[in-house]
Amino acid sequence: MKKNAFFFALLFALLLILGAGVGVLLAKLGDAPAPTPPPVTATPEPTEAPLPTVLPEVCGHPQFVDGVCVLCGAKCEHPFHDADGACLLCGERVVHRFVGGVCACGARADLRVSLLPARFYEPCDEEGSIVTWSYQSVLWGNDLPVTVKADFYIPCGYDPSRQYNVLVLLHGLLSTERSWLDEPQQLADGREFEMRWIYDHMIQEKLIEPLIIVSASQYFLHGDKQYKSSYEQMASEIQNMILPYTASFLSTYAAAGDAEALIAAREHFAIGGNSWGSYYTYDTGMCQSLPYFASFLCFSGDAATAYVVQSLEAEALREYPVRLYYAAAGDNDVARKGEETCFYTIVPRVERLVDGENAFYHVCVGNHDWDTWSIEIYNALQLLFQGG
Repeated sequence: MKKNAFFFALLFALLLILGAGVGVLLAKLGDAPAPTPPPVTATPEPTEAPLPTVLPEVCGHPQFVDGVCVLCGAKCEHPFHDADGACLLCGERVVHRFVGGVCACGARADLRVSLLPARFYEPCDEEGSIVTWSYQSVLWGNDLPVTVKADFYIPCGYDPSRQYNVLVLLHGLLSTERSWLDEPQQLADGREFEMRWIYDHMIQEKLIEPLIIVSASQYFLHGDKQYKSSYEQMASEIQNMILPYTASFLSTYAAAGDAEALIAAREHFAIGGNSWGSYYTYDTGMCQSLPYFASFLCFSGDAATAYVVQSLEAEALREYPVRLYYAAAGDNDVARKGEETCFYTIVPRVERLVDGENAFYHVCVGNHDWDTWSIEIYNALQLLFQGG
């Protein structure tokens, strides 16, 4: 028993001594500064490897950004697109090409019968510009000096390095060269708008390709008096002054402003008008200027149909195809009967006009007013310059 007691006493003493040493050691460690962690080496951001130089003719165009190949820089030519207008290669929105009112993708032209969505009657944030122009002429028949006026709509983003189609528009009775562009017009519901807003929105939304619009006046001015031009003189002014100036001043498909160049580019020139301007479109345009224009837009007018048929069927003019003949009126339009009679008299008698292919007659809800003409210019612009 004594030996066991002695052993336990000795073990207890050793534990006390060991505990005191550990306490001193821990106290010293508590006073020591914390060890400094090793430095962290930051991993550098990965850098993109330079793209290889790839020639367009051998590049498979694996990815397009904003219509441009990321490898070779080639711009997508949009050979195919879906019914929503999205290119099947690059996804970019493109303009439908309506032939006979139907695009190769299966989409049909959006031919409206009532007022357009409200935005088309409001300013667009991508606005085309208006340029005014006038020149001096002589009124046929009495040699009276007169001023001839025309205004130009130039689309937003106009690029002189590209070529633009041209539409000449003629106004109605008691109107001016501004009526188709920036002259305030009023809808039947009281809203005021400018026709150029429709063009701006259609171009911005890629419903149509950007185009140049020339709005010419058939009234010739002498001081504070105005004189109605004859159909013959208006044809001469368009052919010899207005079109040459347009081709020289702006970038069109005509290589120059002379007659030969203008006639060679006729598929890219169109003429149209409302009311009295429709009369001029038939006589001045279709009958007397067929070598210069391939497309005709006739809204709420009339014509000497025998003269139109005779002109279109004349031996010297049969070589000039008609790309588009679009006639339209409102359902309560005082000129509906006249425009309808023109269409259904002319088309069956002219072999190269085919109803539903390059000839269209359309009726919308409206009177002899800008309700009708705002709807029908929207419709016609989709069919105009089909395929290019």
